[in-house]
Amino acid sequence: MFEKKLDFARLKKCHECGACYDVCPSSLHLKDYDPRVIIKAILEGNSDKWIDSKMIWQCLECHHCVEICFQHYGFEDAMTAMRLLATLKGEHPPQIKRGWDMFAKTGKLGEPNMPARKRLGLPDPAASGKDEFVELLSAYSKAQKAETKGAE
Repeated sequence: MFEKKLDFARLKKCHECGACYDVCPSSLHLKDYDPRVIIKAILEGNSDKWIDSKMIWQCLECHHCVEICFQHYGFEDAMTAMRLLATLKGEHPPQIKRGWDMFAKTGKLGEPNMPARKRLGLPDPAASGKDEFVELLSAYSKAQKAETKGAE
């Protein structure tokens, strides 16, 4: 799984450098947040022990690490891969499932604050695209089932 999602040579350089640790908002403000230990575990082949850790969900995906990186690679990539793996194994915060369920139902992750939008002079938000999303999700599910049956 990681071989498809991560560039291990760049991840190794990322782990060795660590410059982004000093600009990462989560690293600066969350006492126990240290993505370097997760990256080390990934490089050693021991990533499974972090699947149920809250630390993999604390990356803000703010891209500070990518912006400061000489190779334009950030530990955000490792955290994203870990979150994907955790989600595939059913290990994720309950908010993730609630967010997905809301998105599948409404095509939105939340409701816009209309009074604030009006006060700021913002236009009404575009339609959600929910119907198109539900149709695509259904087609994807059917294709996955057909692929699974074909592989048997």
